[in-house]
Amino acid sequence: MTSKITKPKAINAKAHLAATKGFTLVEVMVALMIVAMALPALVILVMSQVDGAAHIRNKTYGMWIAENELTRLTLLNNKELFPKYKLAEKDSGRTEMMGLQWQWQYETVVAEEIPVQGILKLDIDVAVLGVADSSGFKPAQGLEKVDPIAHLTGYMSE
Repeated sequence: MTSKITKPKAINAKAHLAATKGFTLVEVMVALMIVAMALPALVILVMSQVDGAAHIRNKTYGMWIAENELTRLTLLNNKELFPKYKLAEKDSGRTEMMGLQWQWQYETVVAEEIPVQGILKLDIDVAVLGVADSSGFKPAQGLEKVDPIAHLTGYMSE
């Protein structure tokens, strides 16, 4: 018995291998469809991350403004420096920080949770109004009520 080795099969395998290199049109279209569906989802994810970072930045700035206002009121309430100053029950105003215009509002009430007479509780709310304009700010009277982005509670003596 003699075995025959056929060379044509090897040649056919090489021809088949050469014919299967690359992608068919259907494979390319399926790959493009997958990319076209995934890319908008990726863009939406990135944009939500950017929006989240901007919200955290604005919240941080709002807390800084509230802390600045609490510090200002604490200094004004120093009876040695300003003996005639009386802390208002409610007040509001606008300020500019980091190129944005902010509105702050505070309200004072008697601190019932502290069992010491003469302690006031200050609730300070800060809201971002938008990009600061060069024309200046409106006076503190008649400011519109806006949803606060930051809230700070402080205590001081009357």
